Amino acid sequence: MFYQDLIDLNIAVDTEEQLFDLVGTRVISQDFANLGYIANLEKRELAYPTGLKFADIALALPHVDPQYVKRPFIYLARTISSLKLKQMGDGSDISAQNFLFLGLKNGEKQPELLAKIIAAFQDQNFVEQFQKTKDSQNMLQLVEAKFRGLSK
Repeated sequence: MFYQDLIDLNIAVDTEEQLFDLVGTRVISQDFANLGYIANLEKRELAYPTGLKFADIALALPHVDPQYVKRPFIYLARTISSLKLKQMGDGSDISAQNFLFLGLKNGEKQPELLAKIIAAFQDQNFVEQFQKTKDSQNMLQLVEAKFRGLSK
């Protein structure tokens, strides 16, 4: 589900909306998502915030309804500066620089994927390696090793 072309660790945007537009444009142009992807991403994030704050890192897991996904993917994005967003569950304000955009065709797999992501970001060793990794090739190797077994 990870692809080197869908890993960007140096994104210069000022808002979550700008990030959604950038990532959305890329996944649509690379034929991973349909045209309604960006609008649905923004709509879902307003209704169901996806920010998560762990002991050593904060991140968000934006996603869309399956009908907007052509091919399953996880787009890994890191912004140069922290963006303000809402935390999953209680909607409180948090800041994050790391985003995993989940493009799932099969909604039934979402709970399993979320459980694996949460477990990974509770692993201090993984988080340290994740935060130190600065290029897409090394990041691809890191996440493929950690999430081995995720089916495309």
